[in-house]
Amino acid sequence: MNEHADAVKQARKIARETVALLSSLDIAPTPSNYALFYHYLSGTNAELTQTIDILRSNHQEFDLLRCHYLCERFFGSQAFNPAPSSHSAGIHAGSSVHSRLIDARPPHMTDSPLPNPFGDIANSSEDSGQNSTSSTGTNGNIDDDTVSSEISRLRQDLEEMRKEAMTDPLTGIANRKMFDQQLRNRAMEAMETGTPLCLLMIDVDHFKQFNDTYGHQTGDQVIRLLAQTLRNNIKGRDTAARYGGEEFSVILPRTDVANARRLAEIIRQNVGQKHVISEIDGSPIEKITVSIGIGCFDYGEPLGRLIQRADQALYLAKQKGRDCVVTEDELNQANDSAPLKPETPVQPMQMTIPRANDAAEPQLNRDGEHKKPKSIPA
Repeated sequence: MNEHADAVKQARKIARETVALLSSLDIAPTPSNYALFYHYLSGTNAELTQTIDILRSNHQEFDLLRCHYLCERFFGSQAFNPAPSSHSAGIHAGSSVHSRLIDARPPHMTDSPLPNPFGDIANSSEDSGQNSTSSTGTNGNIDDDTVSSEISRLRQDLEEMRKEAMTDPLTGIANRKMFDQQLRNRAMEAMETGTPLCLLMIDVDHFKQFNDTYGHQTGDQVIRLLAQTLRNNIKGRDTAARYGGEEFSVILPRTDVANARRLAEIIRQNVGQKHVISEIDGSPIEKITVSIGIGCFDYGEPLGRLIQRADQALYLAKQKGRDCVVTEDELNQANDSAPLKPETPVQPMQMTIPRANDAAEPQLNRDGEHKKPKSIPA
C-alpha cells in the first residue's frame, strides 16, 4: 500500500512539473506533448532526455514540427499523421496517436479521446483564407513534402547540436562528456572481444608558467597545438579528448602497453620538436614538453580505477623530471618501494560496466596469451 501511495505521489509530482515545463516553454499541452515531456522529466528514456537537454541548452524552440519529430523518433513513425485531409481526419489521427502512446502515458491519465494536435494550425489556415501550395495543401493543411523537408532539417540540426555538445570548443577534439562515453563503450568492447585497452593521460609541463609569462592567449595556442598533435598521431578507432584544463587523454582500443608506450613517445617527441611563435607579437616561445602516464584496462574493474592509475603514472612522470612517459608497470615498481602521493587528489570517474559472461570462450589478453575474461563484480 505504501509503495502504491509513493508511486501515485511521485506521478503527481512529475505531472505538475510537466504542466509547468510545457507552459514555460510555450508548448501546446496536447496529450502527445504531455507524454513526451512526462517521459523527459521522469528519466525513463536516456536518449530522449539527452536529446531534449541538447535542444534546450541550444535555446531551440519546441514548435509543432519539432515536437512532431521527437514523438515520431521516440514513439514510432506512425505516431502522427501530420497531413489530415479534414478536421474529422485529424480527430482520427489524434486517436491513432492515443493508441500508440497509451503505454507511454502516466497512470493517472484518462482514456478520453485526444484532440487533433495539428488542429490549431489547420484551423488558422482556414480562417485566414490562405492556401499556400508551398507549405499547405488545397484544404489548408500541412503539405507532406514540407513536413518531410522540415523533419530532415530538424534531424540535421539535432545531429549538429549533438556533435557540438560532444566537442571541446577550443581544440575541436572530443570533450570530457565524449571521453566518458567512449571509454565506457571501448571497455565493453574490450571485454567482449578479449582485446587490450590502454589509456594515456597527458599534461603540459609548467603550463601555468606559459600563462603567467606569455598570457592566456598563448596558453590557448599551446593547448590547440597539443590537440592537433594528438589528432595527427592517432588512428581512426582511437579517441583524443581534452580531459580538463591543460590535461588531455587518448583512448587506445586493441592496443597493449608496449604499443601504447611507443605512441606516447612519438607524441612526446613531436610536441618537443614544435617551434611555437607567439600569435601576439611573433616572438619565439620556449620549448613545450608534456608528461604522459599510461594505464591498461583490467577486465571488469571500475573505469575510475583505470583513470586513477593512468593519472598516478602521470604524476610519477612529473616527479621524475617531466618530459617523459611512465606506464602503470613502472608505477607498480615505484609503489613497491615507496607509495606514490599524488600532487592533487584524484577524483575517480563513477562508471560501472555490466557483468561479463563467465561462460565466454577464452580470448586474447593484452599480452597475447589466452585467458578467460574476468567476471564483473556486482
